[in-house]
Amino acid sequence: MPTGISAYEALMPREWDLIVIGGGPGGAAAAAVAAMAGLETLLLERGGTLRHKPCGGILPEITEELIEEVFGAPLPPEVLAEQWELRLRYTPPSGEANGGRVRESRLLNVKRDHFDQWLRDRAVLAGVTVRQNARVSDVEANGGFSVSYSQRGEERRATAARLVGADGVHSLVRRRLAPNAVAPKMLVGQRLVQVAGELPADFHCVFAGMLSPFYAYSVPKGRLLKIGSGMTEEERTDLMPSLDRFSEWLEQNGVADLGEVVQQEGWAIPFGEQQLDAAGALLVGDAAGLCNPLSGEGIRLAIESGQLAAEAIIEAGLRSPVPDYRDGVTGIAQMVAALHRVVLTTDDDAREQFVAAELARP
Repeated sequence: MPTGISAYEALMPREWDLIVIGGGPGGAAAAAVAAMAGLETLLLERGGTLRHKPCGGILPEITEELIEEVFGAPLPPEVLAEQWELRLRYTPPSGEANGGRVRESRLLNVKRDHFDQWLRDRAVLAGVTVRQNARVSDVEANGGFSVSYSQRGEERRATAARLVGADGVHSLVRRRLAPNAVAPKMLVGQRLVQVAGELPADFHCVFAGMLSPFYAYSVPKGRLLKIGSGMTEEERTDLMPSLDRFSEWLEQNGVADLGEVVQQEGWAIPFGEQQLDAAGALLVGDAAGLCNPLSGEGIRLAIESGQLAAEAIIEAGLRSPVPDYRDGVTGIAQMVAALHRVVLTTDDDAREQFVAAELARP
């Protein structure tokens, strides 16, 4: 297996073996795995320390083992929310009487800003050079890759043999290197709300067309409650009104006594189309369209695809890593595509059946 800069001596002169654009979970994973294999790796992150990332902050249980495998350490207490271990609760369109906790469900509740920073810190320990506050303005494929970026007012340029785009749903890497790629999105609105009294340790998902064509959710964050809802791009004007309806639903059903809204935000996640590579660069996580369209969860898929991208680059050596990456990520891509088809054909009858089946699982 080729490691270090010697593996790429036949490629264009460059400063780095690999540049990763985007310092979220997928980018940190790709960079860490590559650096541990001996590749000189630069990670460009546009934000600073503890940059805020809009997110519910929920991880499937399986992610815990994946993180330890990729980053070489378990999640530390400082990245976990106060109610760090949650159960999954589903409510169907017919209401709370037919809802309940999913048996044997276990989710991790993280403070996303601290979580992402810890992943980048682990990447540094693996040997990655991380440059924060680095805003990328252009990417070129020219036998290798050239990346133009600014950092604290200074214009810079870096070159590398390989490139990973982990720069999210609005990926500049994808837009520059695959300008004709189709990238539809789902919009997510979220509020952080003060609450009175104790909150159950549940990630509560309510499936009801009157609230959202996807689902509405609530998750405790200390003494506050995050509530969220998803909409298609065509229904964007109903995004924040859907949060009003969900707030009323939570109070009417006795789930939570809501108080002042502390924060309100909206963002986009991929919805339906995948672009795994662009002009030889590999795309991971949201940049590749790898996000669960049923749940909106993308952290695990970002880490998995980031790991697979780095492994493809390591194994390929002087060959293009694209075929190896496509092969490796096929299972994830097929799962996302299948769930997208399910979401598109779902109505309240189907939501009712889905919840009933999930709650009946042993």
